Amino acid sequence: MLRTIWLVALYVAILGIGATTPFVLTLGYVWVDTFQPQSVAYFILNQIPVAFIMGAAAFGSYFLMDRRSPPPLFLPHAMMAMLAIWLTATLLWAEVPDRAWVKWDWAFKAMVFAAFVPLVIRSRVQIEAFAQTWVFSLAANFVPFGLKTLISGGGYGVNLGLQGGNSGLAEGGFLSTVCLMAVPLALYLGKHGQLIPRLPMMPLAYAGVAILAVATAIGTQERSALVGLAAVAFYMFLRSRRKILYVLVAGAAGVVLLSLTAGNLDRAHTIREYQTEGSALTRILVWQWTLNYVASRPFGGSFDAYAVNTIVMPPDASNPGGYVQNGRAWHSSYFEMLGELGWPGLAMFLIAIGSSFFSLIKLSKKCRHSPELAWVADMSDAVQSGMLVFMTSGAFVSLAFQPHLWYFVGMGISLRAYVWHAERARHVPIAGWRSVAQSGGGGWKPPSDTRAVPAGNPGWRGSGAARRQGS
Repeated sequence: MLRTIWLVALYVAILGIGATTPFVLTLGYVWVDTFQPQSVAYFILNQIPVAFIMGAAAFGSYFLMDRRSPPPLFLPHAMMAMLAIWLTATLLWAEVPDRAWVKWDWAFKAMVFAAFVPLVIRSRVQIEAFAQTWVFSLAANFVPFGLKTLISGGGYGVNLGLQGGNSGLAEGGFLSTVCLMAVPLALYLGKHGQLIPRLPMMPLAYAGVAILAVATAIGTQERSALVGLAAVAFYMFLRSRRKILYVLVAGAAGVVLLSLTAGNLDRAHTIREYQTEGSALTRILVWQWTLNYVASRPFGGSFDAYAVNTIVMPPDASNPGGYVQNGRAWHSSYFEMLGELGWPGLAMFLIAIGSSFFSLIKLSKKCRHSPELAWVADMSDAVQSGMLVFMTSGAFVSLAFQPHLWYFVGMGISLRAYVWHAERARHVPIAGWRSVAQSGGGGWKPPSDTRAVPAGNPGWRGSGAARRQGS
């Protein structure tokens, strides 16, 4: 009862604040989309379209009140727009039309809103607020799970989180992947966060959030989580400036967490036994079916096309003559994209992720030695690390259309746009009477003369801004 009242009050407060501060409504949609208050509320929020209302308010407030300093068109942005168009077009030849429309309804919204994010999230404060909102919204699901894992050890298929059932954040593969994506971002916020007062213990608090995220991922005992954890740990080691300290801390934490969840070792051993372990073998057979399917249907079969598959399982001890399974899910984001959107969709998907990932590497190197942009370099590293988790864990979990990956792509675009605006704001042409004043009245200087502008103000634009600064 009290939980529902608090959630309703928070929802109404976000709508109220957003009426004067439009970007808050975008944060509100991220909160609704990630935390999903409608799933844990007992009344009101579970009876109204909370996501639709918040999303419509975010779009409406932007177009009515906030259209300024748009980002340049980067390749990942273009790919997201093209994917939104292409996934809609595939409905024309959907294998299972009724199910395809259901998935399209949320997948299209996820793609469009992620593409919308860089239009609204522009300044450092807004970018950090976006990251804080996403991490804390997700933490509401994994903090209780992580604490229970430290006490009980977790378990495969055991639900210890805020949500029930076996979908969304209640599903182990999904939860473990997004938890590991949150780890580098939480550590970044502990180091550079400005929105929350910088108390002495604040970095340790964020480190605790990161540890609980790892504990949750390990506690699910998903094999994909172990793959993602190994990948992000190694990548963060490469990006770390204090490698020895990182190895000591990460190694100690890893040993403790794995010792508390010994079942992970048993699950990990089955990776080598994929030919006899049912779950792993099913994945391989589904992937083989998908390749055969797109050989004759290169444009894919639209959403949930896996419903028409037929998987012939080899004989085993329980079934000496073998058996047949129908409608087995993709079990991979890459094969999900291939089977549903075909080769064109997979190409756009890989281009969007790859171009975003490598552009963030370049951005990090570019900003590394600039004191005023050091936070951009570190956040670029955090977003890269989170995307790497998806690229590894996501190879074994169907998450291609989930919004969390695309939020990271959107954050990458916002970071690049911030630096793009900052670079162009550093040197603004000065002409007219202002050039005379700067020369001490000794004569007019040509428009090629420039004046440095602080890089922390990327929204600084043109002569109108010059008049405001001079007033």
